[in-house]
Amino acid sequence: YSRKKKRIDVGNRNRLIKGIGNDPTNYVLRNLDDIDAALADGKPSESLQLARACLKKVKGIENLPNKKEFIANLHSSIGCALLELGNLDSALNEHKEDLNISNSIKSDEGKARALDNIGRTYARKGEYSEAVKYWEQRIPMPKTVLEAAWLYHELGRCCLELGNYSEAASYGEQSLDSATQASDDNWQINSSVLIAQAEVKLANDEKALENFNRALKIAEVLDDKAVQDAISKAIQDVNYRIAENLNAEDLVPEKV
Repeated sequence: YSRKKKRIDVGNRNRLIKGIGNDPTNYVLRNLDDIDAALADGKPSESLQLARACLKKVKGIENLPNKKEFIANLHSSIGCALLELGNLDSALNEHKEDLNISNSIKSDEGKARALDNIGRTYARKGEYSEAVKYWEQRIPMPKTVLEAAWLYHELGRCCLELGNYSEAASYGEQSLDSATQASDDNWQINSSVLIAQAEVKLANDEKALENFNRALKIAEVLDDKAVQDAISKAIQDVNYRIAENLNAEDLVPEKV
């Protein structure tokens, strides 16, 4: 349940930075880049400190263009840092504040970002029904095929955890379709394994094998030994169950 959060386009930030001189927007944009960089470098504590300091500064700047959008972004940054630090309840509060502000300024990009992160946080907490509730709101919103592959996969994983196996398989199929459109091998593996796991739970062993084998072939192309071994073990388990079922049928006496 992890994904790089959407933020203001870096190229757009850089263009703004070059053209604004001493405008306070320059301060905010540079700090947002530093906050993102710290988190990407695996330094969530540093990212959190920078984001909180920047938020305090931004709130005190009068007549700052796009002020509410910046504040929403900073709440998102704080939430993502807290999530990485394992402070899930506080992270959830920050992402919900991002959602509230984004809704108030009618920012679809901000709303999408917040819904993504609220779902991630609930999933990390093990509260899968809540994660599904927020992620389902994300479905009709604009997204790339790669974002769709991630979203449907995460929804499917939650459904699998909740025991909703048919829904998990359905979301897995949608994830696979998006991953195929995106030509993304890793997400094709992830979605195929999800479908297979759901089909195992539904006792559809042949469908499970079909999807495990698809994932295995892609893993072989990528030369990912660890993934190959894990999938091969799953295939062995399914084949063993099929053999057991056949043996059990042979032992059932025929009715005269």
